[in-house]
Amino acid sequence: MSHLHTLIQQYAAYDRWAHQAIVDRLKEEPAATLDRHAASSYPTLRGTLMHIRDAENAWFLRLTGATMRWPAEAGQELDTLMPHVERFTAYAMALDETGLLAICRYHDLKGNPFAQPAWQMIMHCINHGSHHRGQVVTQMRSLGLERIPRTDLVAFQRLGGS
Repeated sequence: MSHLHTLIQQYAAYDRWAHQAIVDRLKEEPAATLDRHAASSYPTLRGTLMHIRDAENAWFLRLTGATMRWPAEAGQELDTLMPHVERFTAYAMALDETGLLAICRYHDLKGNPFAQPAWQMIMHCINHGSHHRGQVVTQMRSLGLERIPRTDLVAFQRLGGS
């Protein structure tokens, strides 16, 4: 197994673990909490989480050459996030060295064409999720929520995540 493959495996597993920790915690809150204003890139917890969901879907579709669909689905339920994360994670983790190095051609949401190795697209998607999870944590704090999960990469690694 190559170092690149090992790295992508760990980051993809981390991404899934961190998203699941946030979803599990927020399932304890009433729907109204997810829809309360909490300033960030998106004005609510639900809005931020649905953006993460839609991006995970978009990057999966780009990686696989499938037709773009935004948003990922019409529903805005919290339970719609993890199926998209799981699908993206499974795909990323299944790629071998050749697949990770393969050049993927895709268009952004504005229609601009791009070509990148799959591993770069995967890393971008995971980094994007980390960025917005940080915003979710800030939104949770601003709403006065407690028991905010620790989703740092090092926390995952210390649990033996790989």
